[in-house]
Amino acid sequence: MTEYIGIDVSKQSLELWDGTQEEEVPNERRLTTLKKLLKKRYGGEWNQQVRFIYEPTGPYSNYLRVFASENELKVHEVNPKKSANFAKVLGNRSKTDAIDAKMLSAFHALLAEEDFCIPAMDERAEQLGAYLGSYEIIQKTRTMLSNHVHALEEKSGVTRKLKDSLEKELGRLGTMEEQLEKEMGAVAEDHEETREALHNLLSMNGIGIISAMSLLYLFRKYPGAHRNEITALAGLDPGQRQSGSSLQGGRKISRAGDPLLRKVLSLACMNSIQHNECIQAFYKHLVSDNHKKPKVALVACMRKLLFIAHHLYVTTSKYRALHHDANLCLSS
Repeated sequence: MTEYIGIDVSKQSLELWDGTQEEEVPNERRLTTLKKLLKKRYGGEWNQQVRFIYEPTGPYSNYLRVFASENELKVHEVNPKKSANFAKVLGNRSKTDAIDAKMLSAFHALLAEEDFCIPAMDERAEQLGAYLGSYEIIQKTRTMLSNHVHALEEKSGVTRKLKDSLEKELGRLGTMEEQLEKEMGAVAEDHEETREALHNLLSMNGIGIISAMSLLYLFRKYPGAHRNEITALAGLDPGQRQSGSSLQGGRKISRAGDPLLRKVLSLACMNSIQHNECIQAFYKHLVSDNHKKPKVALVACMRKLLFIAHHLYVTTSKYRALHHDANLCLSS
């Protein structure tokens, strides 16, 4: 009999609920306490009998993912938006670790066996993800500080000492940003597979080092994803709001994916419209021939750029080796 265990993940502990019993174990490296508990309760074949359901909570769920991967245990990572809405459906008025664990355990009623899988751990992808996350924070901090420095130009009472201190910090952040770019490149160059994939992505006009790194991380993190899934992971999948005749909303992208990926894709796409013949022709076709708004055409070009990059990654080929005829460039 399959046991579905809902797990609420926090920094210090894991709250478990298997439908009958509630347990709390420390969220520690290798999760030895959790393993002992599962062996005691379910016997030697516990990893075949048990299914975990939990929300991926950033770094706090990493130990759990590694544990499941090493022990070949199938899990389902629930999108936090789905679990929050499911909790409302259940009528949960309170929110505690124990209540969330019970809610996640009950979530299994909406899942099929194929929705569970053993997490794939890619050390290179995890390293790239850590660098990209750090790069995003440094970049946001530098942008906010730069805006603040410019705002001080319009204010009175600002001393030279204050401006010098802030500008010095801006320079330090810029140096850190450049250093992170170099280190990310070194991580990818250090491994034959990631080195080839990085060079293939960079062979496409309009793709820079940060864009290539973001795409490489996406493709390695979700190796089996198809075109529609890749689009959704980037938050570029279309959504529509409509209800009777009172609400007739237009189609917009979901923005449910990685915001950093969308940002770098947008910048890469604007660069590609200037320097990449295929993307340039597609953009002009949408704006001039189909009379699409520039912003709509830009999103469509971002999708095309994403699909071409995914093709380069999957086929391990360089962009210049591909034959992009007029029909291919103008197809969606």
